[in-house]
Amino acid sequence: MVSIVNMKYDNMMRMTKHLKEKNFYLEDSIELIFDFSSLNFIEPAGAIILLSTIDRLKEDDIAHKLESIENLNRDAISYGETMGIFQKLGLSDARSFSRGPNYIAPAKIVLTELFDSLQSQSKTIETYYDEISSDIVTKMLKDFGKDSEEEVKNLFEFVVREMIRNIFDHSQTKQFYYGSQFYPATNSVEVAIADLGVGLVKTVPFDIEESWFGQPTDEDAIKKAMIPGLSALSNHAYAPEDYKNSGYGLALVRRIVEKTNGYFSIASGNKAITYSLSEESVEDCDITGTLIRMRINVENLNNINFEEILEEAKKEASCKGYNDSPSSASKRLKSQMSEKS
Repeated sequence: MVSIVNMKYDNMMRMTKHLKEKNFYLEDSIELIFDFSSLNFIEPAGAIILLSTIDRLKEDDIAHKLESIENLNRDAISYGETMGIFQKLGLSDARSFSRGPNYIAPAKIVLTELFDSLQSQSKTIETYYDEISSDIVTKMLKDFGKDSEEEVKNLFEFVVREMIRNIFDHSQTKQFYYGSQFYPATNSVEVAIADLGVGLVKTVPFDIEESWFGQPTDEDAIKKAMIPGLSALSNHAYAPEDYKNSGYGLALVRRIVEKTNGYFSIASGNKAITYSLSEESVEDCDITGTLIRMRINVENLNNINFEEILEEAKKEASCKGYNDSPSSASKRLKSQMSEKS
């Protein structure tokens, strides 16, 4: 029995570790039961981790059961139904809302359907990056009452756009989840994006010398992905020249989030690392693919100097022997859509 009490990032990461340690992914494992009778809190990253975990169990044909939420009179249950989380789990047919006063509910995007839709509208994937990041940011800033501040909007969109771009450039996934929420009590916003792809360790390039003393680990891959100028192996042919990956996206996002005194987390495989100005914490988990989550005080974006951060990243890249010439897209704060409007 797995009791879901707090559907938060840290708690759900511990759940994935527990499932692995108890060998629940083995074909001969005993039936796995998820219980929600004590649920008291939901946040986007936690919900996305649960939804991704259930997807994985289904894909691997692992026996599991979700206990009924019927007759559970709890605020968190009602909130989960309002967001459509329990509907996605097949536990409710109540009316749900993909958007609420302070949230964008976790949404599942199937890439084949997305590409078909883009093709029918004669749109490129780059247009999608711009549109979805603008959509998320516009909603969150409106909730926050900051929708009229252009510089904050551009910086926030850059962060979200690069998080989404990472999914397409490196994951080799068939689908991904995203969701966001504004927390008025702390003036903070959380955005989470997760895929069920191959994970960073299979796409981040390692030198031959780095493999001499053993196979690179998930922790090695996450830390390597944070180095600016380290190009990934999957520079897709669909990307226009100014968007060819130069390895700066996640490195810049991490720096921006840190300088707002926020938290930036990446989980892939069996490791998760959370970066902040004061520390770098590593924890065990079991994630198929990669999950990226940020918690940021939007008001602090007013204090960010993007050019300064870019120069810091270029210097680090040069010192470590990597590409110190970011792609033109990495250096451009505004989206193409914003520039044309």
